[in-house]
This record gives sequence, structure tokens and C-alpha cells, in this order.
Amino acid sequence: MVKRLQKKERLTNRLTSVLIFLVTFNLLAVPLYIVIYADLSFDPLKELNARMVSATLNFFGYNSYSDGSTVNLVSNGILQKIDISWDSTGWKSMYAIGALILATPISKISRKIKFAAVGIAIIFFINYLRISTTILISANFGFNLFDVIHTVLWREGLILAVVGVWLVWMRMEKYKIWKIK
Repeated sequence: MVKRLQKKERLTNRLTSVLIFLVTFNLLAVPLYIVIYADLSFDPLKELNARMVSATLNFFGYNSYSDGSTVNLVSNGILQKIDISWDSTGWKSMYAIGALILATPISKISRKIKFAAVGIAIIFFINYLRISTTILISANFGFNLFDVIHTVLWREGLILAVVGVWLVWMRMEKYKIWKIK
């Protein structure tokens, strides 16, 4: 009888934790939808991405320069203009990793905030790699592949990266692997 009550209590605690996570995560989604519906964007982030990608292309020997949020690449004598849109900055993925970490009820808020900053930086870097590799592959194999690489390969890849970073963080929290001071 005691074991049955303990088991029921553990189940209730787990379900309560899941409910708290779902409610918190959905409340954190409200600002995301406000930004989407208000059609807001942050041009400095688009321009930063364009400058970083252009510098990377130049590092690999391509003739490239950024103009605002556009990467201009001269490939096979043809000027390719690649616009870094607000969605291409990966802002939704960065927001999602922050929201997932903050909504997860397994840690103190100070630890969540610190790792959310790290997680956002990781996703920003992965997104930078996504943009750079999409352009590099397109420059080498033809810009007719750009949409396939961008949409099929990397959209899902960024979703997997967000979930992967979140799962790694949860494992680190469970086993207290990362010491934050």
C-alpha cells in the first residue's frame, strides 16, 4: 500500500512538472507571436550575419562583400545577391532554445539564464554555419540547389540542433556536469 502511494505521488509530481513546463513554454511563446504578427525585425542582426558570412566566403577565396543585409557573391563571373532575411538570422531558433531552457523546471533560474545565454550563442553559431554552408554548396554546385539545401537540409537541421542543445543541457543539469559560479 505504501509503495503504491509513493508510486502515485511520483507520477503526480512528474505530471505536475510536465504541466508547469507546457504552460510556461506556451506563455513564453506569446512574445514570439507578437514579433511575428507585428512583422518586427532587428536589422543589426541581419547585417551582422551578412558581414560574418561575407568574411567567411572571402576566407575561402570567394569574391564577396556585404551591403546591409545582402551578401554579394561573384561566382563564375555572375553576381549573386543573397538576402539575409529576418527569418534567416535564426532568431526563432534562438528564442526557442531560450524558452525551452527557461520553461524546464529542473534548475534554479540563475542557472537557466546563464545556460540560456550559452544556448543562444550555440544556436547563433550553428545558424551562421547553416547560412555559410548553404551559400558555399550553392556556389560550388549551382545556385539552383540553394532552396533545396536551405529548406530541406538546414531547416530541419536547425530544429534538431535546438532540441539537441536542450537535451544536452538537461543531461548536464541532471548529472551536475557544468559548474556555474
